Amino acid sequence: MIPIPATEQKFLEKSTANFSLLSPRIVEWGKNKRGEFASNTEMMQTLYQKSKTSFSSSSELLENNQKKQKAYINYLKEMNVISFEIKAKSTSPFITGLGSGHPTETGMILDRNTGLPYIPASSIKGVLRLSCAVNLANKKYSDGNVPDDDEILVKYFGSESDSNPKRGQLIILDAYPEQVPKLKVDIMNPHFGMYYSGENKQPVETESPVPIKFLAVKEGVTFVFRWAFMPLGNKILSDEEKQTVQTEVNAMFDTAFETVGFGEKTAIGYGRFKKIEGK
Repeated sequence: MIPIPATEQKFLEKSTANFSLLSPRIVEWGKNKRGEFASNTEMMQTLYQKSKTSFSSSSELLENNQKKQKAYINYLKEMNVISFEIKAKSTSPFITGLGSGHPTETGMILDRNTGLPYIPASSIKGVLRLSCAVNLANKKYSDGNVPDDDEILVKYFGSESDSNPKRGQLIILDAYPEQVPKLKVDIMNPHFGMYYSGENKQPVETESPVPIKFLAVKEGVTFVFRWAFMPLGNKILSDEEKQTVQTEVNAMFDTAFETVGFGEKTAIGYGRFKKIEGK
């Protein structure tokens, strides 16, 4: 381990310390009362407590972020670019970047400037593409296999075809919480640790499960999703085409919120949202 200098430790211990700086570093110098490096449970509790004090100083930064994005969306509207914002409240815990690099091996994607959890635009776009494919499969393809060259997928998400590459016309911004969120300490309980580590050739029921704690965003947090549609070649869309775009993108978000989910562990119900405002 590389020790954290004492001056940096003191900086990170301040209540105003940015949580995105503190989170991946606190494990290096966090010790328990016995002078030992703290356990996963102890470190998660420490990070959870630190998040509460650190987040309290991020409200103004978050508000400025929202104002900048809103101003950009308004600018696009003035330029006659189709653009909307959607607000949705999480109905289950939300996990962002659980597998990202972190000393505890249970990380979290945090905004560099505010230190708060957010959903990167690239992640949103990936979920929307999957949601679009789900909608297409339900409507057009009885076998559930949606080809990559489906005209709707290409229109919104582009194509890397060597013969006819195209950029996607759907523009997505990072999604930030409307208000400073609260975290919670969650748990996963793998039952076959020795099998997963390669010590056992087969999973057996005699192993003792080893609980692993991790941080998640508590349910009930409203996120603001913003999107725009920029046609190829600066094409001017008719009113009917604009309505089609709005309907199709709304359908993607509806499926993403309630069926596909955002973040990790969506297969067991994490990352679900309920749209509360916007189109």
